[in-house]
Amino acid sequence: LQGTCWQRDYVSTYSALNDALPVMLDRGKGEGGDFPGWFTARCIHFPRFLQAANEEVVALRYRRHYQSRLRESRGAVCRQYETLSDILSAAAAELSAELTPDPARERRLKQHLADLGLEGETAVYYDEAGHLRLELEGEGMEVLATPQEQKALSDLMGMPMRCGEELPGRVTLVQAEPLMAVAGIAARRREGQTESGDTGTWFKREDGSLFVLLCDGMGSGEWAHRESALAVRLLEEFLRSGMDSAAALRTVNSALALRNEESGAFTTVDLLRLDLYTGSGEVCKLGAAPTYLRKGGTVGRFTGAALPAGLAPGSPDVTRLDLVPGDCVVLTSDGVADGEADDWLRELVAAFDGESPRELAQTVMEESEKRVGPADDRTTVVIQLKRR
Repeated sequence: LQGTCWQRDYVSTYSALNDALPVMLDRGKGEGGDFPGWFTARCIHFPRFLQAANEEVVALRYRRHYQSRLRESRGAVCRQYETLSDILSAAAAELSAELTPDPARERRLKQHLADLGLEGETAVYYDEAGHLRLELEGEGMEVLATPQEQKALSDLMGMPMRCGEELPGRVTLVQAEPLMAVAGIAARRREGQTESGDTGTWFKREDGSLFVLLCDGMGSGEWAHRESALAVRLLEEFLRSGMDSAAALRTVNSALALRNEESGAFTTVDLLRLDLYTGSGEVCKLGAAPTYLRKGGTVGRFTGAALPAGLAPGSPDVTRLDLVPGDCVVLTSDGVADGEADDWLRELVAAFDGESPRELAQTVMEESEKRVGPADDRTTVVIQLKRR
């Protein structure tokens, strides 16, 4: 029958197979009823034919899945190269930026060094952000990093200065930020667990940017803690190196998505960045719980649609901020409030008297335990901006 099926009646045979294929792919295998009656009646080895066809369907589905994952992996690598390109471009722009010297302040600085009996190289200039910097190199310059000398140099320059990079024989002083952040934190593990799936950290970069990170690993216990701690560690390394928030989150998200092929785990990410020179900043989210902003007596609520890090490559949700002294930002993990039923939390934030962020964080946790219960790890971080 081979000549009949594949030569004389080729068009009919092709049509029978072509019509059966979509149903076979949807179901994952073929059945006798997928083929026309004349085909199954004429084929004297139909069960064996159907078995061979089903084996090929399975192989095809595996090939398609593999190609899909391969495209995703290549896409993630391309996105990481794109981010690396952006970082190198930003670094090149920073290195080529013209710095603005301040000859008058440099003369005053040299006179001060002469009064102290110190000799060396000095540079007084404004960086690309317009902040004053003093760089001094020579024997004995370490004395300028003491609190007394920092105050003397602040008076001399007419603005507050703080110690930056300090190496043997080399001291850098930079214009101090006019703003500071006071943090209050409360955290509790899920009942019966020895470790929390919530991990957080905060640090300040040399350029005056304050970063607060809060990650919530899938589930609870040791495995969830490991995932959230990995995300925090990677993000901190990228951010400390000078990457902007969105680029760091995209890079970590791609890396965790590739890792997720093996582990199947994921973690939410909340990232708050504040410029302590201006009060501007942003909240970046990957699947994280709502963030609350208190300005005056009004409380705003920020959410996002992005998936948690590790589920799929993608960009974070970004909300821009413009804070003034007294404003307050509250970050929470998803165990604190029950979905959309968070009116009680907003009322607590609105009633905050501005005295103790730590007390507000603790009050939120106590009220959460009454309303939601100890069903998940819970963390609340309250950041209040103040004038230094």
